[in-house]
Amino acid sequence: MHYPPDHGLPLIQLKERRRELVVALRNRMGPIGDDELKQIAVLQQTISAFEDVIADLDCEQNEATNDNSDQAVRSFPAFGRRSIAHSPA
Repeated sequence: MHYPPDHGLPLIQLKERRRELVVALRNRMGPIGDDELKQIAVLQQTISAFEDVIADLDCEQNEATNDNSDQAVRSFPAFGRRSIAHSPA
């Protein structure tokens, strides 16, 4: 199989490892051991934790960006909108 480069990102490496384990179990004949299921479960919990942290950081960054843009808008004096009168040509 050809995988795209992961650039050393831990979340990508974890997802690739989980996929490898799941594919190995899917292709295997016979019973699945508890240790194998626990490995996948631990990987899934770790992936979920990474994704939660990323989502929280994204929210914080969006809030900070919105706060900064609100401050920038409020720093300008409040002038009424000017309408541009178009003169007939």
